[in-house]
Amino acid sequence: MDLLYKVIDNFENLKYALLDAQTFNPDHYGFPEIYYKVMETDKVRVGAYIKAFEKYNMFKDAVVCEAGVGTLALTQHFLPYVKKAYLIEYNPNLTEFIKDKLAKNGWAHKVEFIVGDAMKLVLPEKVDYIVGELMSIYCANEYQVQIFKHLRQFLKPGGKLIPEKIINLAQLTHGEFDDPHKHYPILFTRHWPELLSTQGLVNTIDLYKEEALHIKKETTLTPYLSGKANSILMHSLIELAEGINFTGTDSLMPPTVMKLENEVNLNAGKDVVLHSDYQYGTNLDLAKFSVK
Repeated sequence: MDLLYKVIDNFENLKYALLDAQTFNPDHYGFPEIYYKVMETDKVRVGAYIKAFEKYNMFKDAVVCEAGVGTLALTQHFLPYVKKAYLIEYNPNLTEFIKDKLAKNGWAHKVEFIVGDAMKLVLPEKVDYIVGELMSIYCANEYQVQIFKHLRQFLKPGGKLIPEKIINLAQLTHGEFDDPHKHYPILFTRHWPELLSTQGLVNTIDLYKEEALHIKKETTLTPYLSGKANSILMHSLIELAEGINFTGTDSLMPPTVMKLENEVNLNAGKDVVLHSDYQYGTNLDLAKFSVK
């Protein structure tokens, strides 16, 4: 109960805490250290990936490539079963940790550990599966699309990507922002914005085929309520494998409130058009969403 009191006392102070934890830190070659802890302790997130691995028999006797292995939170679940694994990590600060864990578990003999940029490397052979969890809401910050676009050339015919598909949705809202913030991920429901319209499809990313990196889309939305919209609530739904999904938690792809370029008065039942303009793997602050 004491912990709950502390949380309640700090609700407002924690409004942007998740955003800070998920903000890329160039000095750390990635996220702040606390975010690795946030990821590792998310049972929903890790559990969804384990279900996908189980669907494919834990990759038994397969050749697998995983991009962005981090602290091996996902890797450790399939590595005992594979024939060969190419493990890629961009953050050199994790090298010692990863090599030590591979050695302690007796996995080093079947792993080629690569420190470098997954968008540039060349694998020496085709693989059965490619795993990557380099995602952010709409893939606006992270390089999931670019990395899979490059790595899928090394996928065997009939091979599988995990994840396979990302569905991006938007809903018109009215939210409260503090300068200089244009967006924030939802950590507590009291920071949920006022919901005003239907939820609509912005775009679907088929990671086997996606070529475009700059997205410009129009989405028709119907207001349920009259009022002033100044933002959208963003959702990303992820298909890890057919029938196995992950629809966002506070550690990955959380529902995110994003400012519109313009405020607009809505009339209940009168359709409006949301214009989306953003690029994968850049910065959500650069994305532009407007209503006309």
